[in-house]
Amino acid sequence: MKAVKRKKKSVFLRVALAAFSVYVVVMLVQLQLEITDRQDRIAALDEQIRQQELENDNLQKQADNYEYYQEQKAREQGYARPGETIYKER
Repeated sequence: MKAVKRKKKSVFLRVALAAFSVYVVVMLVQLQLEITDRQDRIAALDEQIRQQELENDNLQKQADNYEYYQEQKAREQGYARPGETIYKER
């Protein structure tokens, strides 16, 4: 009788261990898929950041050039900065 109970417990433990092992494997695969997905999202966002930084640099260069252009046009028309005196040759 005890041998039958031990055998039933042994079978139950093996089935429980197998079920737990399958559960752990499924969870690990699911986590790995999620990690891969998030790494892909991070890579895409990094690329968006890089593109935005390039665009920002380009716009900053345009703004800097525009300020220089404005200053040159103002000087051609005789304008000066506050406190600056302009002398013209005759």
